[in-house]
Amino acid sequence: MIGAPAASVGLPGYARLFLRGLASAGLGLVVASALGCASQQLRQVARYEEAGDDTALRQALLGGNAEVRAAAAQALVRYGAYDTGRPAVLGTLSRSQSPEAKAAARQLFGVPPLHTPDPFPTAGAPADTTSQVVLYVYRPPGDGGAAQWARIDTERSVRLQPGRYLRLVTSPGNHRMTVQLPDEAAPLTDDPSDNGDRMRKVAPLLTTVSTPAAGVYFVRYTALQGTKRPEFKVMPVPPALQLVKTLRAADAADCDQMPTGGDQR
Repeated sequence: MIGAPAASVGLPGYARLFLRGLASAGLGLVVASALGCASQQLRQVARYEEAGDDTALRQALLGGNAEVRAAAAQALVRYGAYDTGRPAVLGTLSRSQSPEAKAAARQLFGVPPLHTPDPFPTAGAPADTTSQVVLYVYRPPGDGGAAQWARIDTERSVRLQPGRYLRLVTSPGNHRMTVQLPDEAAPLTDDPSDNGDRMRKVAPLLTTVSTPAAGVYFVRYTALQGTKRPEFKVMPVPPALQLVKTLRAADAADCDQMPTGGDQR
């Protein structure tokens, strides 16, 4: 507790009052600082939810502020409102030790999930999302880096430009995403003729994404940028659905023509 310093004993009354005023002001500053920090954390949780950053929301469940933990838990509940997102959300909430997460998990039990809508159903031949998976692999509009060829299972290949998507109808289960990486500079050797201009091939990057049940899923692809590796990530439904609705399908020239060798850019 913050109080008047022990040295104030024996001081005149007006001095003791002055010191107590300072102590009260200090306590007020501590409280105001704590409230401001919590408010900032709540705004950050809202940004995490909007961006689909479920990893950051899981971290927020571990924090020391109950209000922030509750906000993160409710963001995950909104993610879990959809059928293809609910299993992962229930797993996260059930494994968490926070009481807010446990309470949020109980909110979802017994409540039928919403059917994840297909933003661009094929005209005249919609997919049967009770037995099939509709997979949207998309690249955010602001994603930098050169577009590289990627293969999805053995079925489709695509070179996604920023702001584009590929729609694929497939089966439930695991799916292999393989992206070609550009050649890189080879390390210098002891050979006197080595002037550092040699290049070497880089093995493709392989990622496995899981679509355990039938329905619509959204997989975000971000390209190679400097030392940041490409990434495929199954995204929460609400933010991904909202974004994909604004994107355009990949051009025909960027689909199903993956080179077998040579320059794959």
